[in-house]
Amino acid sequence: MAVYIRLDDAVRARLRGDGGGTSSGSDHDASACLSDLVQAFLETDAAGNGDDAAGPAPKGRDGYDSDDADGAAEAAASVRELLDPPAAEDPFRIRLAAAVSAALDAEAPLRGHGAAFRRAVMRRLRAAGYDAGVCRSRWETCGNLTAGTYEYIDVVVPAAGKAARYIVDADFRAGLEVARATAEYAVVVAAVPAKAVVSREEAVGRAVRVAADAARRSLRAHGLHVPPWRKSRYMLAKWLGPYKRSPSSSSSASGAMPAPGGPGMDIIKCRAVGFFPSQTAAPAARIK
Repeated sequence: MAVYIRLDDAVRARLRGDGGGTSSGSDHDASACLSDLVQAFLETDAAGNGDDAAGPAPKGRDGYDSDDADGAAEAAASVRELLDPPAAEDPFRIRLAAAVSAALDAEAPLRGHGAAFRRAVMRRLRAAGYDAGVCRSRWETCGNLTAGTYEYIDVVVPAAGKAARYIVDADFRAGLEVARATAEYAVVVAAVPAKAVVSREEAVGRAVRVAADAARRSLRAHGLHVPPWRKSRYMLAKWLGPYKRSPSSSSSASGAMPAPGGPGMDIIKCRAVGFFPSQTAAPAARIK
């Protein structure tokens, strides 16, 4: 992998040995100078991970300083508006959110049992007439994207041209939290609905980007590293990456929708963040 280091005029003068310092201009001095630069480059992790690179960010436009509270409040407002918009903007989402809330309450004893809980909630949504399914996303390590898997529920609504897809996830907020959260980022995470997120997949993608950017700026401004599992590409892969959809209570049931680009649970190769076109599900029998 090629590594590029930007040199300022003073450093270039030192390397050339044409003044601006006490260097003799010898090959040894030039090599030592270059070695020092490379060592500093490696120690500061400047060749990190693209837009998610860790390390302190300069104060000002790219990092929180005296405007910490304002920046966090703006990001939190954006996340709240995306994940919990006014009822008038999407009446169907409000009805679906009410059905999800009822299903979560009814299956509360299973709350700590992960997959069993999600399938029980999915069954209740299907019984209420919604085309719900349990989706299992899976992705490989690619570049700075760490491999992983994730499960959530979706609800598909037939529409002219393209079906609308809603993400239903009772663990969405936990999926954004970090162990050493700054006060600014905690404000952003608190804007996520506590009980469950019920939102269109497009809105989920935008909210994840806002939250990931807020985490990066806040943590870097405080000299902290962004965990690989809280970077934007990883979090987008969880909810918007390739997935297998199962509309039955069994994770191995037949009729499950294959992940885009491959049969069944075959591993999907890393693609550009975008992410992937959603699958078109069969029309729901009845939508309340």
